[in-house]
Amino acid sequence: MSTPRGEMLVLSSDSAFQLKLIPLNPYEFTGAGVELPESCEAVETIRSSPEFGLRPLSESDLHGILNSITGDKGPKLNLDDILKRAPRSLDDLSVDIPSPILRGPVLMRPDLGSLSPDILKRQLSLDRSAEKTFRKRYPERAGMFF
Repeated sequence: MSTPRGEMLVLSSDSAFQLKLIPLNPYEFTGAGVELPESCEAVETIRSSPEFGLRPLSESDLHGILNSITGDKGPKLNLDDILKRAPRSLDDLSVDIPSPILRGPVLMRPDLGSLSPDILKRQLSLDRSAEKTFRKRYPERAGMFF
């Protein structure tokens, strides 16, 4: 039996980290991480995706999405069209006229190793390092899981 573990890529404008997390409780984690090189192709692919944020939807946006899903006649709208819009801050959103908001995108992938062979290689190394750290810091807990 093994403990649930989380793999994560954390990106900023000038750096990227690959993390392997082992939860200790809902608020604390242990694990390992490594900074990715600037030339990582998988990171550049992710960076080229739309920026996370809030995008208000108009009534015509909703009709377009509904037409796209149901195949009804009328103008259709692809979510990519909405995601290409610049995200807005909470302060910029109108509080006087409530409207639906698209939040995202949040990119999730069940297995980060499938992004690239380099990511997979680091993932396997981080697995070993995170388990070693967990065993060293929490030997009584590690015995239950590993």
